[in-house]
Amino acid sequence: MTLSGQIIGWIAALLTFISYQCKDHKRLIAVQTLSTLSICISYLLLNAWSGMLLNIVCLIRNFIIYRKDIKIFSYSFWPYALAIVMGITGAISWQGPMSLLVIVALAVNTLFLYFPNVQNLRRSILVTSTMVLIYNAYYTVWGGVANEMIAIVSSAIGLYRYKNTKQK
Repeated sequence: MTLSGQIIGWIAALLTFISYQCKDHKRLIAVQTLSTLSICISYLLLNAWSGMLLNIVCLIRNFIIYRKDIKIFSYSFWPYALAIVMGITGAISWQGPMSLLVIVALAVNTLFLYFPNVQNLRRSILVTSTMVLIYNAYYTVWGGVANEMIAIVSSAIGLYRYKNTKQK
């Protein structure tokens, strides 16, 4: 385990926290992209190959979502195509059963991100981030563990806040 890989993982966690404070969707995606880039580097330095390669696909996904206003990126086939690419990338970078956690989590997350029903996205994050958290713990990517914990807590808070707003 390299110290630089851990430090970069913690930077990713900090960026994820910052992204949840963004009010503008494009800014949120931009900060999330920086977080994803940081986690890619962290995974690289910590030999978590499946996570690294799948998050490279997530960088492409984030760019497509960010530029959804351009006609070529507005088509609804993108999330399905990206989920398939994630499956193929995961198979190529297979490191054992733990890889399956991150493959499924990121593919499912891609579908929910592209077709945003905010409450369903929050619910999916509770499951998918837990899966990635287990992967990160297995590969001792402690910044990645913190990153997923931030996502889980933020999603739970959002679900609670939305539920209370709806009832009032």
